[in-house]
Amino acid sequence: FYIPRHRRQSLLQKTPMSTSPDYHAVNQQGWDKVSQEWQANVDKQGLWPVAVSNPEKVFTKEEQNYFKTIRPNGVTGLSVCVLGSGDNIAVFGLVGLGAKKVVSVDISQQQLDTGKKRAETLNISDKVEFFRADVCNLGDVAQTAGDGGFDLVYTGGHVAVWVSDVKKYYAEAVRILKPGGILVINEYHPFRRIWADEKGTPKQEYRYLDRGPSTYNRNETGEGEEIPSWEFRWTISDMVTAILLTGASLLHMDEYGEADEDWEHAELGGFPQHLLLVAKKP
Repeated sequence: FYIPRHRRQSLLQKTPMSTSPDYHAVNQQGWDKVSQEWQANVDKQGLWPVAVSNPEKVFTKEEQNYFKTIRPNGVTGLSVCVLGSGDNIAVFGLVGLGAKKVVSVDISQQQLDTGKKRAETLNISDKVEFFRADVCNLGDVAQTAGDGGFDLVYTGGHVAVWVSDVKKYYAEAVRILKPGGILVINEYHPFRRIWADEKGTPKQEYRYLDRGPSTYNRNETGEGEEIPSWEFRWTISDMVTAILLTGASLLHMDEYGEADEDWEHAELGGFPQHLLLVAKKP
């Protein structure tokens, strides 16, 4: 799930590398500050309580179809890692699909703490482990899988937008896989990130090849302190190249879905919603 950016401010000039902020540290602080309100909206949507019992409500048909081709029994019995777990709904859905163990990785401890409480409510704490890390520096998270790494790494939705180096992000994702392991990335389609956050006919705000960064204030109340956040707009070629540079084989690529998202202000129906990339570690 994604929160609309009513007061996003473009950076018209790139900040010199010598004075660039620690983008990820700023984003982590922002997520910790807005997590309670953000998770309250997740509660209202009512999906996490049924994610284990009805995982088909969590994943698109395209994702489900690909999960079935990974192994004869799909993800049943596999060790899985979810990068940028956020609301942890994908984590719970993978448990529902039969994963042996799912490790939830997020940069925000507040997000993970909420996920842990929900896992306890769902009585699946024995199947889920929570690990705080930057997706560009996963440290020893692979040790939590045992047996040389994870069978499956799942990531996407709205993760790459927060990441300043997509090459490191995907390199780390592949590193924690065991040989022959599968990486599944299902991202919000890059074509939808270039439009102004205004109602009605889409108005282009960014060039497609402008990767950013852009900053905006996550405190949308108009009162109190600013909560800065940084976003990046990676292209399809950026993502595909980042995968290939890891030495992994690209097995599948798909663009699908055309509906309007309920949080989008611009009328983006007709543009592709999802970019699905699947790769295999040698």
